[in-house]
Amino acid sequence: MRDAFYEEAGALFVGLVARVPDDAWQRPALGAWDVRDLVGHTSRSFVTVLTYLDERPASAAVGSASAYYVATTAVLASSDPGAIDERARAAGRALGDDPLAAVGDLRDRTLARLADAGPDDLMASIVGGIRVRDYLPTRVLEFVVHSRDLARALGLELTVPTTLLRAVALLAAEVAVDAGQADVVVDALLGRGTLPAGFSLV
Repeated sequence: MRDAFYEEAGALFVGLVARVPDDAWQRPALGAWDVRDLVGHTSRSFVTVLTYLDERPASAAVGSASAYYVATTAVLASSDPGAIDERARAAGRALGDDPLAAVGDLRDRTLARLADAGPDDLMASIVGGIRVRDYLPTRVLEFVVHSRDLARALGLELTVPTTLLRAVALLAAEVAVDAGQADVVVDALLGRGTLPAGFSLV
């Protein structure tokens, strides 16, 4: 299948990686991650699609993109933060001496693999089976959010297409509802309250 949002978000990320200065890969980026770690982590939105499509679960454990995020939040809350950071670092190291070529190759192979998949096909995930059409929007969110993180770390301007921002905002709103946080988010958006320090939906 072709997913215009996923393709556009992936292109946004790859285009930004092309702008990383040669001397910036060890620059602090997000939390404990440097620029290479962040690029590696974000590239996993190609890698997981490639690898998860090789598994064919018997059924879907989650039925929507927002349900996926609610489920993964619970899983990650009980995970070792050090292990999560190490996965990002390992993904960064895997990009080798030419990270741009590596992420470009991952993008091309992932899109080629998706061409043979249908929107209702089941694929694996860290929370069990999920349909392709429900998993890809979560990767769009990851590409957009982390591309903005990367641009911020590098001091670069990044124009995210309104179509992508709308898709991410709508998914975030759905996650807020499914996570029982809709009242907090609505109050903050409409000037009736503020979000708690450190608040995050994903």
